[in-house]
Amino acid sequence: MDLSGYIIAFDLDGTLVDSAPDIIGALNKVLHEQGVQPYHLDDARPLIGRGAMELLRRAFALAGAPLAPEQEKPLLDLMLKHYERNINELTRPYPGMEAALDTLAAAGARFCVCTNKHNYLAVELLSRMGLSGRFGAVRGADVVPNKKPSPDHLIAAVSAMEGDMKRVIMVGDSETDHLTARNAHVPSVLFTHGYSERPLGELYPDALLDGFDQLSDAVAKLI
Repeated sequence: MDLSGYIIAFDLDGTLVDSAPDIIGALNKVLHEQGVQPYHLDDARPLIGRGAMELLRRAFALAGAPLAPEQEKPLLDLMLKHYERNINELTRPYPGMEAALDTLAAAGARFCVCTNKHNYLAVELLSRMGLSGRFGAVRGADVVPNKKPSPDHLIAAVSAMEGDMKRVIMVGDSETDHLTARNAHVPSVLFTHGYSERPLGELYPDALLDGFDQLSDAVAKLI
């Protein structure tokens, strides 16, 4: 398999790493401080994929305590402070992730991160987990003109590496990632281990995988 010239773009939360325990932990601290019942981790996982503000809004709304517009920014800032403090306390890479990246890199692929996380938090998380050197670019939702599922987000990440959009594969775990790939006219690979609200089989991605041990074979079939 020759992946020279290819860039594989990865979502971060729910794709490369299982970060839900730390994200929901930060959310639950804010909920508790506001007198709202915290969520069980499994119930809140599907809320993660659209970014921190959407997570906050939907969590309060589903708990029967919708936020007023003037509440949103202060509570978001508070949640992000809680999260940054404990950003990698319970977060772990998915099994086989680093071995899969090693295999793909040996075949010539390069990697970037395209995430709806705030950019500084994505950079900080990758750094603390010793993963920064694996990715040629990281682009969070707050440093691009339009976030996923807009193709502009993926294009910005690939452009930062002077890549060719005709040689890009998008790897994620949600409908947002799938739509990003479709909107950018690139193949989509989705993992079942992530945080999707919608059953992934309904989306018909180009590849639907249960783990990183299947990624290299899937990429080989898509190039």
